[in-house]
Amino acid sequence: MIDVSVAGESALAPGAVPLRYGVIIDRDTLPAWQRAVIDQLAEGGDAVLALLLRGEEVNPPDRAAREDSLWRLYNNGLVARRARCVERAGSWRDVAPSVPIMRIRVARRGKWSQYVEEDDLARVVDVRLDFVLRFGLGIIRGALLDAARYGVWSFHHDDERVIRGGPPAFWEVNDGLATSGVVLQRLTDRLDGGVPLARATFRSVLHSYPRNRDRIFLGAAGLPAQVARAVRIGALDPCAIAVSPSTAPIRRNPTNREMGRFLARQFGRAISTRARGVFRADRWTVGTAQRPTQMTPNGELTVGAVQWLPERAEDGYFADPFPAQRDGRTAILVEEFDERENRGVISALEQCGSRWEVRSAVIDPGVHASYPFVMSNGGELYCIPETAQAGGVDIWRCIEFPTRWVRVQRLVDGVALVDPTIFTLGEQWWLVGTLKDDEPDTKLHAWSAPALFGPWTPHPLNPVKIDVCSSRPAGTPFRLDGDLYRPAQDCSTAYGAAVVCNRVVSLDERGLVEEPVGRLRAVPGRYASGSHTLSSWNGLWVVDGRRYAHSRYRMTRELAARVRRLTQRRTSTSIAG
Repeated sequence: MIDVSVAGESALAPGAVPLRYGVIIDRDTLPAWQRAVIDQLAEGGDAVLALLLRGEEVNPPDRAAREDSLWRLYNNGLVARRARCVERAGSWRDVAPSVPIMRIRVARRGKWSQYVEEDDLARVVDVRLDFVLRFGLGIIRGALLDAARYGVWSFHHDDERVIRGGPPAFWEVNDGLATSGVVLQRLTDRLDGGVPLARATFRSVLHSYPRNRDRIFLGAAGLPAQVARAVRIGALDPCAIAVSPSTAPIRRNPTNREMGRFLARQFGRAISTRARGVFRADRWTVGTAQRPTQMTPNGELTVGAVQWLPERAEDGYFADPFPAQRDGRTAILVEEFDERENRGVISALEQCGSRWEVRSAVIDPGVHASYPFVMSNGGELYCIPETAQAGGVDIWRCIEFPTRWVRVQRLVDGVALVDPTIFTLGEQWWLVGTLKDDEPDTKLHAWSAPALFGPWTPHPLNPVKIDVCSSRPAGTPFRLDGDLYRPAQDCSTAYGAAVVCNRVVSLDERGLVEEPVGRLRAVPGRYASGSHTLSSWNGLWVVDGRRYAHSRYRMTRELAARVRRLTQRRTSTSIAG
């Protein structure tokens, strides 16, 4: 299973020819999320679409009256109009004009199970596919599950360990769950008890079911391409993974009564979410702390009493602290954000006796800058700030500590990387971060190099982790009792909600394996609304904390953005009409 890792040895030699796959369909058109899956498989070059299997039921069930008519009206009306993932994205003839279509007859046995007729099954086996993607039909059982080398792969747009059944991505919103999961599984005869090949976990969009559906359907569209790549490089054998042991309850379409309660709850959530977005602004500050303790699996990570530094006086804040020391001087590099300019620069808070003095804009690349990751190498002091707006990762060298820095080199170009973090593991250098325009709180990407200045090579299984609970970097990796720990943000309830320390088990060309060993909740007190950085330097530990406040500059920006979106929506509707 690909989650934070890959598992099992593959019988396919690395560098082998692309896998050949088929797709089970039951209609001529395909929605946007399925088009995204096919496009990413093609872009990766690890799998070639060889066959379309058009399923046709020979004994379809009677359409009886049900108690979910309100759900069907909502799903086929509002969701169909608002969710981008279900928009029509052409026909299969447009997507695969030269791919043959094989019609297969499917017989229903019992209430739900579907079996392919034997003569049609033999024709499928003769094609010798490596895997089959299920985009059509329902609960497939029988010999079709083993007709391809690596079986039939199917999305379950929920975490089957929590919710089985359906509708997809609905019950997480209804029940107010912080996260919504996706699993790509190799189907077995057990309902939602298949073999998990890859997982992804996203923050639930609790105020909008269409947006939650978009997030997980489109956000996980790359999983089949990632699994195909893992098989090709010898990092995964889909037939050597245990079946999911889940006994989670099987959910059904909501009844009319349940839908009534759901819609009322959604209206309240939508109003409160929009109000918070306009009238509430983050106000961060930084503080010094003692070394974290209680590094136990699934336990709480605690730090000693935090000494908070003074807040930024103007309308803005200090965040993302990284301490450093040189020539007997101590400073903390921070993001200094100005609400009026809506931009951050890298500033230094220098310790002068019992006071911390602000040295503003010690690094100003001309675009928004944050997360000033600090490290030393070869006797030099370097800073790798986040400058995603510049479309690359730059490294700066300290000329005069802490006020003068010069840009030395671009490490990675053409990538809008968020929170770039560098560390070594064995003889290898690693750079990790998330992408600004692709679920930046959720999808972790990695690059490797033989030395700090490269060349840097992207990991073949990027993103190496898709988990909103522990992916996005959150500070300086550190060693404790010989183990490497990587601080990461837990954004499951909100951006910057908490810091999780992951013990890095392994990181190589086969993927990333790490386990969470402690969660630093917001430090109690004035700044208890969040924490998203934990960094250290020679025993000096720093954290940041958040409180909520009002900012007229933020309110003005948010109101203007909402007016623009509303105007654009009305213009688009008018043109379409």
